[in-house]
Parts: sequence; structure tokens; C-alpha cells
Amino acid sequence: MSLEQLKSDVAELAAFLQQAKGARVKGVLTTAKAEAEREIVNLEMKAKIAADRKATGPNDAKRYLHELTDYGWDQSAKFVKLFITLNGVQSCTEENVTVTYTPNSLQLHVRDLQGKDFGLSVNNLLHSINVEKSYRKIKTDMVAIYLKKAKEDEHWDVLTAIQKRLKQKQDSELTKDGDNPESALVNIMKKMYNDGDSKTKQMIAKAWTESQDKVKFGKETGGGLDSFGDL
Repeated sequence: MSLEQLKSDVAELAAFLQQAKGARVKGVLTTAKAEAEREIVNLEMKAKIAADRKATGPNDAKRYLHELTDYGWDQSAKFVKLFITLNGVQSCTEENVTVTYTPNSLQLHVRDLQGKDFGLSVNNLLHSINVEKSYRKIKTDMVAIYLKKAKEDEHWDVLTAIQKRLKQKQDSELTKDGDNPESALVNIMKKMYNDGDSKTKQMIAKAWTESQDKVKFGKETGGGLDSFGDL
């Protein structure tokens, strides 16, 4: 879908939202609008990267964009702060480290770091941010991004709305079996194992084996998780 069509869809969804009355209808429209806005940000970032590479020469076009997924975050009364570790990033020029913000997302692009490009996307932030007052700093082996909270003193339990829903789902699973939290934990791990990819399954199996070894050799006391059943 083209950028123009997506922007048209966002405008139309915004108009529908103003007229909507039911909570369910508003929820569906809000989700659809956020998804369209996310696609707009992605397309604009790709276009910007392509334009930057074209402007700086053919060698840039040959660089592969490495997607970053690991970061730490913290918050104060006014800002949510992201910390992205990237070795040698302090050697980049200011123009080569850019962040694109929307009220509910951010896109980091680091260009030509030791011959490579790096990108980080965080979509569907838990709460809105002030785009004009958000900024970034380049530090030794790190990029620090400061997201200005639209509502100061608003506490963020997690960084994104998706993480919030996952946390609520896990809490719900534990509540269903409050008298037996170990059984609830096993059920959650079973579901993660059955629904996960091969890497996730290996990680869970490894953690399970290690926990059982600790129980076996007396490194843990009390009851342990009994079994994964039919994993």
C-alpha cells in the first residue's frame, strides 16, 4: 500500500473515531489507526534511508541494515529513557545518528558505523510522547533516547502496549490458578513452548533442565515444578 493511501486511511479512521460511541468500536478503530501509523513510519524511514544513501554515494546503497532488538529503559517524572548499546557509535557524526518520532513510536537509524547501518523500531508505545521535546544523545558505545512524556508524572509499567497486554495475560493465567502458582507457571511455560519458534523452545527446554538439575542436587528447597507434561 502506498504512503498516500495509508495517510488517507489514517485521516478516515480518525474521522470515524470522533463519531464512534461504543468502547469496542473505538478500540477496533484505534488499533487500526495505530497500525496504519506504524506502517507510515516504516515507509517514511525506508524512504529516508534510501534518499540518504543515494545522496551520499553508491557505496552506501550496498550496506545492509542490521536490525537492533536489545535495549534497556528507565523513566523519570518527565522522560522515558532508552539505552541502546552499540560499540563505537561515538565515532559517528551527528548527522549519521537520527531518530524519527511519532506520538506513539520511534525509529533509530545509525548510518555507516564501521561500514554497517543499524536500525531500531519501537512501535505502539504504552502512552503518548511529545515529539518536539524528545531527543537523543550519543555516548561512548551507546545511544540514549529521551522520550518526553505527554503527561508528566504518568508512570509507565512497561514500554509498549503489546508488552502490557502480554503482562495482563500472564497475570490472568496466574490468577486462574492462584492456589497453585507453580501449576500456573508450568501452564504458561507449556504455552510459550508450544507456540514458540525453535529458538524459543530451545531456551525454555534449557531453563527447565537447569532448574530440575538444581532441585536434584539440592540447590533449591521446597516444591519444584513437576513436569512439562506432553511438551
